Amino acid sequence: MLVLFLLALVLSGPPNTTLEELPSFALVELYTSQGCSSCPPADRVLETLTKEARAQDLPIYTLSFHVDYWNRLGWTDPYSQAAFSRRQRTYADKLSERVYTPQMIVNGKQVFVGSRSEQAARAVETALGQAAETRISLTAAAKQGDRQTITARLSGRTQGVSLYYALVEARAENAVPRGENAGRSLAHVQVVRHLGIAPLDDDRARFTADWSLLDRPAEGQLVVFAQDETSWAVTGAVRWERQ
Repeated sequence: MLVLFLLALVLSGPPNTTLEELPSFALVELYTSQGCSSCPPADRVLETLTKEARAQDLPIYTLSFHVDYWNRLGWTDPYSQAAFSRRQRTYADKLSERVYTPQMIVNGKQVFVGSRSEQAARAVETALGQAAETRISLTAAAKQGDRQTITARLSGRTQGVSLYYALVEARAENAVPRGENAGRSLAHVQVVRHLGIAPLDDDRARFTADWSLLDRPAEGQLVVFAQDETSWAVTGAVRWERQ
């Protein structure tokens, strides 16, 4: 279903993805854990969505946030962070939802069980039917070792938003010896290794990407997005490949 939906988008004409004219986007956040036996199907949904979106050059940006509250059950997810669990709890408050895994959130507005591929397709379709409020352009200074200064410039809506940057591992795989997924080798895509906030000065922000935080720095990505400070609706997003 998900692949057919993405194919239909391509045949009907994909959105214009040039940065200054971007009419729509979908930021897909998956909250998952290697300690959760229900999560691998959702990880595969995110992988399919990521591969098809990239193959067809669609403005769909995927992020895999590994939460830490499953770690008490025998296996510590190596990609988990307490900050990601806090982010999910904030969403639960904003959207009057409960916290669970696997949970998928699209553009900070639509929330559902992350393994439901048809619901994911509908949510992405809805997101791509709505114009972005904020446009984000990125430029980078020369790298100093594994550190690189990135400058972001916003246009459109620039007030009442926070600018986040996610340092992303394109792919990750490891064996899980304990917990609900004991004995399995689990693969993931778009794993967030660091999430930061870049302080905005009017319509500009500057932050440092530390590529050494990734296991495979050469494959590193940044996903930068603007988020309403009150509702947590995502108003714009862009991806940056390490150069």
